[in-house]
Amino acid sequence: MQKKALKKFFKIPIIVYTHYSGGVILGRNILRLIRKLSDNNDSQRRSAAEALSKADERAVYPLIKALRDNNAGVQDSAMRSLISIGGETTAYMVLPLLREDSFLRNTAMIILKEIGYETVPLLKHLLKDKDDDVRKFAIDLLIDINHCDYLDDLIILLQEDKNVNVRASATKALGVFMYEKAIPQLTAALHDDEWVSFSALEALSMIKDESTISSIATLLNSNSETLRYNAIETLGKMGFSSSEKYLLKHFSKAKGYEKTASLKSLLQIGAVPTGPDVKDILIDFYINSDWEDRLIALKGIVGLQDSGALPVILDIAGSLDPSVPNEMDILVAIKESLMGFDCAKALIDILNDPNAKYRAKTIAIEIIEAQNCRDAIPHLIKLSEINLRDVKRASIKTLKEINGNDSRQLFMDALNDEDGHVRKHAVAALGNIGDKTVVKTLLKLLNKEIYEDVKEEIVKAILTVGSEKVFSRLNEFEPRLKEFIAKHTTDLEILNRLAEDDDINVRLSALLSFGSIEGERASEKLISALKDENAEIRKTALMSLSEQRCFLDSIKPMLNDSDMWVRLYAIKALGNSKDPSALESIVTMLKSSEIPVVLSAIDAVSLIASYNDIDISNIISPLLNHKESAIRQRAEDKMGGIL
Repeated sequence: MQKKALKKFFKIPIIVYTHYSGGVILGRNILRLIRKLSDNNDSQRRSAAEALSKADERAVYPLIKALRDNNAGVQDSAMRSLISIGGETTAYMVLPLLREDSFLRNTAMIILKEIGYETVPLLKHLLKDKDDDVRKFAIDLLIDINHCDYLDDLIILLQEDKNVNVRASATKALGVFMYEKAIPQLTAALHDDEWVSFSALEALSMIKDESTISSIATLLNSNSETLRYNAIETLGKMGFSSSEKYLLKHFSKAKGYEKTASLKSLLQIGAVPTGPDVKDILIDFYINSDWEDRLIALKGIVGLQDSGALPVILDIAGSLDPSVPNEMDILVAIKESLMGFDCAKALIDILNDPNAKYRAKTIAIEIIEAQNCRDAIPHLIKLSEINLRDVKRASIKTLKEINGNDSRQLFMDALNDEDGHVRKHAVAALGNIGDKTVVKTLLKLLNKEIYEDVKEEIVKAILTVGSEKVFSRLNEFEPRLKEFIAKHTTDLEILNRLAEDDDINVRLSALLSFGSIEGERASEKLISALKDENAEIRKTALMSLSEQRCFLDSIKPMLNDSDMWVRLYAIKALGNSKDPSALESIVTMLKSSEIPVVLSAIDAVSLIASYNDIDISNIISPLLNHKESAIRQRAEDKMGGIL
C-alpha cells in the first residue's frame, strides 16, 4: 500500500515536532500537558509540569499559573520547568512575580537567577521602578547573576535613591563588580546611613584601592561601635601597610573586642604592636578563635618571640588530625610559623615538660628536626626510650636526621623494637652512618622482618654500606628481596645477574634500573632485551631506553612488534627522544587500527614538533574526521595547541 492510502485507512494523525534548546517534544502534546495542569489529581498535575520542561514558550504562562498550585510538588516542578525552558521570554513573563507575596517573589528570584544573562537587560528598567522593593530585588539579582553592563545606573542609585536598602544594595553591587569608577561615590557613602556605610566598607574591601585608607580610617572615630569594628576589619582585609598608623593609634585606646580586632588587623598587614597586654591578648585570641584567626594570632606570637605561649599553641595544634587534608594543611602552617622560635630553649622545654601532651611533644620534635637543632639530641635520646609510640617514632626519626654516628648504639638497640616504624627509622639511620660492621646484623634482621617497607629499607641500607655482601649472597635472597635490590642498586654486576633471574618480576625490576644508568654496558643490556620472547620484558626495556632518549635505530623496528603494548611504548620512546628523525616512523602509526597506539602516536608527534618548532597541522588535521571520538578529541586538543 502507498503511504497516503495507509494514512487514510488507519486515520494516522500528522504529528508536528517542536524543537527547543532542551530537546524535542510533540507539538500536539503541549496543549494536552497544559490541560493536565488543571487535573484534580496532584500526581497528574506534577507529571504534566515536569514534562513541560521540554516545551516551548507556549507553556510559560500555564507554568507560571502552576506556581500558585496548592501542591508543593506541582509548584517545584513548575519552577524547574520554567528554568529549563529559560530564555528572555520566560524571564520577561516571570518579572511581574517580583511584586507578589514572599513565596512567589522568592520563586521568581530563583528562576530569574538561573536563567542568568538573558535576565540582565530586563532588569535595567526596574532600577527606576516606583516600588522600593522591586528596585532592590533587581540589584540583588544582578549580584546573584554576577553580570551587569549598566553599572553607571547603580552609581546614580547610590547617590540619589531615597531608600536606604536600595542604596545599600547598589553599594554592595559596585563592590562585587569591582567598579573602580565608583570609588569616589563609595567613599562618600561611608558617611551615609549606617547600613549603607557597612555596604560601602564591604565594597571598598573588595576593590582594595589604597587611596581610600584615610577615608575608611575616619570611621574609627565613629560613635557607632559596630561601624568602628567593621572599619577595623576592613583595614585589615585590605592589607595595606599605610593602615598601620591608624590601627596602632586605635589599638592604644581601644578596649575589649575592638582591641582584639585592631590587633588582628595589624597582624594581617604585617605589623606587631608592643605593650604589656599584647601577649595576653594574642594568647586569648589564639585559644578562643577559629583556625583562620588562630594562624593570624600565631604570627603575632612568633613576632614577639613569646615562647611562654608554646605549650598552649602546641596543645591546641595537637588536636588536629593529620589524616584530614584540611587539618593537615593547618598543621603544616603552624609548623612553618613555629620555625621562627629559637630551638635551643623553647622547644626543648616542651620535650621535658611532664604536663605537655604527647601530640604536642611530637610536633615539637618535628620542628626540631626541621631546624636541625643539635642541642636537643640528649633530650631526644631520653624520649626515644619511653613507651609512647608517636613520640618514640618522631624521636628516632629526628635523631636519624640530625645526629647520625653519635647515636649508633641507640639505633642498634632500636632494631629490636616492637614498632615497625621505629625499626625502619633505625635501619635508615644505620645506612646513613655507613658502618660496614652492621651488615651482618641487618642480614639477620632481614630474615625475620615481617613488614615489606622495613625489608626494603634494610635492603637499601645493606646496599649503601656493603653491596659486595649482597653480590656474594644474591642467590640466597627470595624474589621479593631481589626486586628491592634491583630497584635500589646501581651496581652493574648485580643488575646483570638479576636481569637473568628466573623470576620475571626480578628481571623487570633490573631492566627498569638499567634505564637510570649511563654507559654502554647498560644500553647493550637493554637493547638485547628487545629481542626477548616475553612481551613484558621488551616493553620494560623500551621504558628504560625511553629514559635514555637515544638508540633510535634499535627502537624503530619495535614499531612492528606483535604485541600492541610493545608498539605503544616504542612510540613513547621515540617521542621522548624529541629527535625529528623519528617523526617519519611515528607518523606511520597514525594509521593503526588500535586506538591506544594512535593516541600515543599523536602525543609523540606533538612532543617532537613542539620541541623542534615543526608545523605538523597537515599531519594531525586529517584525524579530526577519524571514526573514533577519542582520536578526534585528542587531535582537536593538539590542533588547538598548534593554532
